[in-house]
Amino acid sequence: PQFKDSEHFFLQLSNFRDQLLAWVRGQTHWRQNVLNFTISYLEGGLKDRAITRDIEWGIPVPLDGFEGKCLYVWFEAVIGYLSASKEWAKSGGDEEKWCSFWQGEVKSYYFIGKDNILFHTIIWPAMLMGYDGLNLPYDVPANEYLTIEGKKLSSSRNWAVWLPDYLSRYDPDPLRYLLSINMPETGDTDFSWREFIRRNNDELVATYGNLVHRVLTFVYRSFDGCVPTPGEFDSHSQALLNKAKDTLNVMDELLYWCHFKEA
Repeated sequence: PQFKDSEHFFLQLSNFRDQLLAWVRGQTHWRQNVLNFTISYLEGGLKDRAITRDIEWGIPVPLDGFEGKCLYVWFEAVIGYLSASKEWAKSGGDEEKWCSFWQGEVKSYYFIGKDNILFHTIIWPAMLMGYDGLNLPYDVPANEYLTIEGKKLSSSRNWAVWLPDYLSRYDPDPLRYLLSINMPETGDTDFSWREFIRRNNDELVATYGNLVHRVLTFVYRSFDGCVPTPGEFDSHSQALLNKAKDTLNVMDELLYWCHFKEA
């Protein structure tokens, strides 16, 4: 290792500590793991963070006299949310269209992993506060970790669920279902092919699929394949309809608050 003096630019996070803490405490709709981590981090105090590095690759600091310095990747990466929407608006011929995503009655959701909570609930909001005039994140539904057969995902070690391979053998919906019902919302979870097959066969086919098959077979056999015009509902029929409506309303509410597993 070689030690040498170097001059860097810093983001004065310490100046935003109280403002961030007051804002975060009002986000009671966040997942508890995200809220607890962020409040604990803020209560411990914030230190100013260097936002430049002495490297040759990356986005160079656009100032004379600072050649050879680039912006720290996690400082400039989150700005990509804003710059990408501006570039999208420009390429579409309406350079002001990005404003509808960042100003007014619009809510932004940041779906991330738990190792990126800090950057999306503290650093990026501090940058937005400093810039002013842009909406802060509405929700940051960060998941915990998902492993495969008890091991950490690794593309370099070929330990992953590769979509081209998966789709060559299975339909997409069973995987969507498993990832939703087994989502690591509040704790780490594991994906296994045995569990994938079990849930598909026991829950999607034997339970839901069997219900659909029985209903459609009954309609086809008894009503010439057409859903009949209903008569007057008795109390049992009305109770069943009310239950179905209530269930859909509850599911809609859970999806709105990003509780996908429960939904």
